[in-house]
Amino acid sequence: MVRALLLAASCILVSCEPKLVVGERSDANVDAAGAGGATGTAGTAGTIATAGTAGTIATAGATATAGATATAGATGDAGAAGATGDAGAAGAQCPDIGDVPGRTDPIAVPWATGFENGFCDFEAVGGFCFGGGTRKTVTSPGPHSGQFSAQFSVSTTDTASNQTRCVRQGAFPAEAYYGAWYLIPTSAKLDDPIDSLWNLFHFQGGDTSTDGLWDITLVNGDNGELELLVYDFLKGAVRKQAQPIPIPIGSWFHIQFYLKRRSDATGAIRLYQDGQLLVEASNIVTDDSAWGQWYVGNIGKMLTPPDNTLYVDDVTIAATLN
Repeated sequence: MVRALLLAASCILVSCEPKLVVGERSDANVDAAGAGGATGTAGTAGTIATAGTAGTIATAGATATAGATATAGATGDAGAAGATGDAGAAGAQCPDIGDVPGRTDPIAVPWATGFENGFCDFEAVGGFCFGGGTRKTVTSPGPHSGQFSAQFSVSTTDTASNQTRCVRQGAFPAEAYYGAWYLIPTSAKLDDPIDSLWNLFHFQGGDTSTDGLWDITLVNGDNGELELLVYDFLKGAVRKQAQPIPIPIGSWFHIQFYLKRRSDATGAIRLYQDGQLLVEASNIVTDDSAWGQWYVGNIGKMLTPPDNTLYVDDVTIAATLN
């Protein structure tokens, strides 16, 4: 297991350096172009998500020569105008709220989104969503709270569609807990100990550590079950659980990552699953950038099964563990 994790870490270091490109969107259904990549794969330029085209109305049938009127052509099925709650469905835009924070402005705490406004809560604070996979808000499976959760679907064999994520950006708080509820309906196997990847959280520095800060990633444990680990970009180290706890399949579970930002050896990190401490480290450098980005969503590479869907709800940045 340790060998596999170290091999996975080498992939993260060598072949998957994320690059920061800040995206801007004028339409809620348009991806931020070329947002930063994640652990284990070069940052893929975000593609423009085309709003669903309304179905064409079939032309009424012409009058038959013999005098009998032909039956009118059936109305064409309406084009998929984006699934319910899909950000920017059918070209709709998020409400204009005026000025939004810039990429280097402080991130206010607390902050939360339950996707009740689609993906507009990210845009409202100067964030964005991107990636060639698909994302939409859905009511099934039942959300963790409210009416909607976010569905993130990727194809892990295709680098053009192996990620779809949303990003908060700005000057991170000196200390905060970054959380989200995840539901993973089906387990998966990471096919290759070096090149496979399944990342849920990614922290990236904006001006100094543009190649990454921290990752919360899924791996197969010794018994094959999925479990969380932390990857430390600054030290090039895998920080794993001493007594691994598998994630539940088919039910909501809560990830929270405590980050005490320090550019000297006075920082600290802690990873929690459903309130239980999994990994911790202190007296370490945790962030040497003035501002950065936090990625939430789905990115995968070389998984079985290759097509992968997960759900996210109640994303938070908080001052306390909750």
